[in-house]
Amino acid sequence: MKIVITGSSKGIGFSLAKEFAKNGEQLIISSRNKESVDQAVKDIKLLFPKTEVYGTTCDVSLPEDIKNLISFSDDKLSGIDIWINNAGINGTHYGDITTWEDKTLESVIQINVLGTLYGCKEAISYMTKQGYGKIFNLAGMGSNGMASPKMVVYGASKASIPQLTKSLSKELKDTNILINYLSPGIVITDFIIDNVSEEAVPIFNILGEKPDKVAKFLVKKMYKISKSNKNINFSGTAKILWKFMTASFRKNRFFDQEGNLIDG
Repeated sequence: MKIVITGSSKGIGFSLAKEFAKNGEQLIISSRNKESVDQAVKDIKLLFPKTEVYGTTCDVSLPEDIKNLISFSDDKLSGIDIWINNAGINGTHYGDITTWEDKTLESVIQINVLGTLYGCKEAISYMTKQGYGKIFNLAGMGSNGMASPKMVVYGASKASIPQLTKSLSKELKDTNILINYLSPGIVITDFIIDNVSEEAVPIFNILGEKPDKVAKFLVKKMYKISKSNKNINFSGTAKILWKFMTASFRKNRFFDQEGNLIDG
């Protein structure tokens, strides 16, 4: 299969790329930073030498960059089976809304909301001509309607994902294009590591998971999905309840009581 993932040079995006590469798929890696893209491509080729993987820069907040990514992907792969709108930022800021700088707030909305819209628009245009395809939008904190204090801007941006996906699924109902969204739950990425507080440590240790484990689950479900407007949710209600029931065995999984990262 031919896979394009935005924001895939690190974090959950890179883990998704590795999982697809392990399965022998053809890949396009992209992000805003050329050095990060080049390194991600190099790392995947080292892990999976037979994998066909290419990389290019793309700022999803710029419509022209998305169009260029489509052209690059078509040139390298001659088709796109799966397009994943993964690129997103949280502004690397954790605090009350009044503490957010306007430029940071604007960047989060541009990349998370407009970037996903631009990605959907261009992917749908391409797949309409192609005659088929699957699109996945990455959800996150706020997408389930729950409050996201201290991360209200990020939460507001992700709250748009289910509505967008549902609306587009209606527009695409008479086509061979499927659109769904991914809910990875709490993934232990650099943002979590850099912003963990003592009060958040128990939750992160109980509910958090490493990117590779989450990616393995999501990719397996992405292959199988045959309908639109579905939420591929890593942390369902039953799984969350079980984790809380076994919380005593989950202490110090990732962080100690002071919030320091535990190696390994």
